[in-house]
Amino acid sequence: MTPLLKTAGYALQQGAVIASDAMGDMIGTSIPYADSQFLQPDYLSKVLNQYAVEPPAGPVSLASVSALDIRSTSSNCNNVVVQLEHKKECALPDQLFIKLPMPELGTRWFFGVIESWQLESYFCRHVAPHVPLRTPKTYATHSQGTRFFLAQENLHLDSKVQLFTNTEMINGPLMTVVYRCLDAFAQLHACHYGLSFKEREKILPLERHVFLGPKLRHVSRTLNQMGLAPCVKACGDVIPDEVVALYKKTLKNWDTLLDHWFSGPLSLLHGDSHIGNFFISGDDMGMLDFQAVHWGKGIRDVQYFLIDSLPVEVLARHEQDLVKYYVERRAVHGEPINFDLTWQEYRGFTYHTLMTIVVSIGFGALNEAHGSYMKDVLRRSVAAVERVDYAGWLDQHTE
Repeated sequence: MTPLLKTAGYALQQGAVIASDAMGDMIGTSIPYADSQFLQPDYLSKVLNQYAVEPPAGPVSLASVSALDIRSTSSNCNNVVVQLEHKKECALPDQLFIKLPMPELGTRWFFGVIESWQLESYFCRHVAPHVPLRTPKTYATHSQGTRFFLAQENLHLDSKVQLFTNTEMINGPLMTVVYRCLDAFAQLHACHYGLSFKEREKILPLERHVFLGPKLRHVSRTLNQMGLAPCVKACGDVIPDEVVALYKKTLKNWDTLLDHWFSGPLSLLHGDSHIGNFFISGDDMGMLDFQAVHWGKGIRDVQYFLIDSLPVEVLARHEQDLVKYYVERRAVHGEPINFDLTWQEYRGFTYHTLMTIVVSIGFGALNEAHGSYMKDVLRRSVAAVERVDYAGWLDQHTE
């Protein structure tokens, strides 16, 4: 059976899951996706107790829950910060950051197919304690069907924390911040570098891998194929024919390239490592939104971050120096790597940044809220593929 047919089967299964979730809404067994229902004091109290990440010191019992006017942008989730009034004293803070699915049916179906929300819930419960960087403290989380929720600390309450806005994502962060992010990557990637398969399985199982999992290896390839034509139709002025041809050649050699991309000593990667998923935490950097976490080569996170986060002309001036700095910091954190080999891997992974934005645009992310930024990321991705000669790298690693 072809990857396309397998993915179609998964999509149909997901439709049945959505129907089951809707039935559960009627009888009260599904997690509500509407914040008006989820944030009812009795219901929120119940799930905070039932799905607590750590055993609570005492039961949570809420008298009231109020949504605060704190904006938290997301392309696929309904994020809300809430003020809690407790009936009796407990260890839970007075404010929480709540993450829920988007109400749009298409978004819930798509993210059910790619299992991003399930992965993030799993990460927050099981994997976050193994990560050397600060991540938002998760008090409770659960995924069920196409629904999920996260209840986390409100980072806005920490005076040492600085979150990044759309301005930094569009204009690029200061270079001092870029270097701090590269050091954070080096620390993250050195931490689990070279673990055996059995050791990796205990932290994050292969079945949840966004490219190699038994289900998702077919889904990822199919989404790449299906996203290209609508992306080209919407952005033909940005993605030239030569890059489209490279994209198609990559898909033709997909299994060969998977073997290359994910061979050798691996690290735990963030997977969606643009500047918007970093935050400053005093003298350190933290990361959030682990919806694509997987085992891979650390430079994959680095190229994704640099290409997505920096304007084309800025990255063109500093690209190799930034990669060299990352390599230097890997040695400082105890796991040295070779620059020449890492640079070649950087060239090969530029396709990953391109495919991510192509799929995003191809499946409808080019909307009024995010359209200009998405097109700019596509321009950056195309420029990177051309600048580092991904075509030459691809010729070397395929027939």
